[in-house]
Amino acid sequence: MQDIFQNFKVQKIENALYVVATPIGNLSDITMRALQTLESVDFIICEDTRTSSILLSKFEIIKKKLLVYNDFSDSLCRNKVLDKLKNGHSLALISDAGTPLISDPGYKLINFLRQEKQKIVCVPGPSSLTASISISGIPCDNFLFLGFLASNKTQKQQVIQTLPMNYSFVFFEVANRLQETLEIIKNTLENRNISIARELTKVHEEVIYGDINEVVDFFEKNPQKLRGEFVIIVEKTAKNQKFFSNDEIIFEIQESLKKGKSIKDISIELSQIFDLNKKEIYKIALDLTKNKT
Repeated sequence: MQDIFQNFKVQKIENALYVVATPIGNLSDITMRALQTLESVDFIICEDTRTSSILLSKFEIIKKKLLVYNDFSDSLCRNKVLDKLKNGHSLALISDAGTPLISDPGYKLINFLRQEKQKIVCVPGPSSLTASISISGIPCDNFLFLGFLASNKTQKQQVIQTLPMNYSFVFFEVANRLQETLEIIKNTLENRNISIARELTKVHEEVIYGDINEVVDFFEKNPQKLRGEFVIIVEKTAKNQKFFSNDEIIFEIQESLKKGKSIKDISIELSQIFDLNKKEIYKIALDLTKNKT
C-alpha cells in the first residue's frame, strides 16, 4: 500500500496548522492528501502518541515530532503551538480517529489560533457522523448533532424532551449508558425509527435499524453487542403528522383573531407552532371568520 502513496511524500508545505482527518477504523480510508500532509509537516499534534504512532508506522511516517493536545491541555500548550507557527513551522492536528473537533479536543486551540490570525487549513476525510448518516436509512435533510449526551440521566432526559420534532437528531453514546438512553427515548418520544451504528468501517460493522421498541429489544437479547461507542440517529416526526387536537388549533386561531392579527400572519405563526402547512391554518382561520358573519 505504501507504494501507492510514494509520490505524495515530502512536499513543500505552507506555514499553517492543518486539521487532518484520519481513519475511524479501516486504515485504508486515509486520503492521499492526509498522508502527504502528515509526511510534510514539521510537527503532528495528537491526543495520544501511542494511538497515533500505530497509524504513522503503518504508512512509514517515521521520526516525526509529536506534540500532545487533549482535554487536559492548557493555555501553555496552546501558546507552544502558536510559537511554532510564528517561527515558520507547519503543524498537523489529528485526533485518535476521524475528523478532529467532532466531539474531540481542539476547539480552544483552533479558537485561540483564529484570534491570533494564524492560518488553519482543513484536510477532510473520514467521520463517524457522516458515515453513520449515509447508511442509516433515516432522513437527515435537516438534523441536529448533539455530540455526547450528558451522563446524568435527568439532564439527558431534559435535552431529549426539548428537541424539535421536525429534526432528526444524531448523537454519540458509550456502551454502558446505551440501554438507559434508549429507555429515555422510548419513554419520552413517540415510537420513532432509530438507527444505531457500531464498529464502523471495521470487520464487524453493523447498523441496528427499527423502531425504538425493536431496537431496545435487540440489545436486551444481544448484550454482547454492548461494546465500544455508538452513533445513534433518531428519525424526525413526519411533517404532516398532527400533535394537537383541532380544538387546540381552533382556540389559538380564535385568540389570535381577537388580538386583531390578520389571517395571513396567523397562518405563518401557528404553522410553525403546530408544524402544519400554512394553507391548512389559513383555511381553518378563514372558515372561522366566515362562520362569524
